Amino acid sequence: MTKPHNDRYDDFEHDDFQDDQFDREVTRIPQHKTQKVLGKTILELAHQYWQDIVEAEHSLLIQSLRQLAQKESYFDVLADELDQPLDAKIANDALNFMHFWSLIQKHEVDAAQFNLLELINTEYFQTEFFNAFDALEITERKAQRRVILQEAFKLYQLECYAGCIPVIYAQLEGLLTDVLIEQGFLKQSQTKLVDVYKIVPGLKGNEIKSLWHKSKIAGELNRYFAELAAYKMDSSSTVTMTRHNMLHGTDVDNFNQERSFILFIWLFSAVSFMSTLRK
Repeated sequence: MTKPHNDRYDDFEHDDFQDDQFDREVTRIPQHKTQKVLGKTILELAHQYWQDIVEAEHSLLIQSLRQLAQKESYFDVLADELDQPLDAKIANDALNFMHFWSLIQKHEVDAAQFNLLELINTEYFQTEFFNAFDALEITERKAQRRVILQEAFKLYQLECYAGCIPVIYAQLEGLLTDVLIEQGFLKQSQTKLVDVYKIVPGLKGNEIKSLWHKSKIAGELNRYFAELAAYKMDSSSTVTMTRHNMLHGTDVDNFNQERSFILFIWLFSAVSFMSTLRK
């Protein structure tokens, strides 16, 4: 019998392994030390800015995010994170967003009237992004990826979001793959990617086939990967849950500027953290 069409399809549910395998014990790998460089500094400064923000500016921040949530619900997630008591733990992507909010206040003549979605087109956003990217220690395809990412920014500027969004989704996975190869956790074997330390259970020939597998391995390389929204293996984010259907053509409702914006924040968050990783 033909399986009914499911617009809620996601990679995790349909990967080729048993349902309980991600709950099983995995091989534990000692954590690599990181250097206190760009990524950590940005988060610390962003958190301090958030704690010191005046009430009027904080109200504008939350109001701006709530308004954008009308087209992309993930903005409500950011607003909820940034509308907590001062002693609360703030999510990684919300802190990275807060970093850029502080830059808007610094660089824009009339920050209160600034269109938040135009942030991606600013010189200061792109400079920060490529500074982080250039600090990455990856040898595989780095130059080619830089060109692709430059084109993603161009697509955003041209308002070609149906082209921009798949590129960013793909590069989020591709960059993670490159980092895992560079760190020796994945190995390229002809057309296959092999789980070197056999971290993910139940894989035939230890062959990695999905972003979910790579995310599990990344968590063993450094547990902070679990804090990055782009690599969280749960259903809490519509940006993650709609990824498969958008890339495979069954979701045509979310190719918009708001989704592109969130993905660029996720991309910066991921690259900024990855730039701190050293062997």
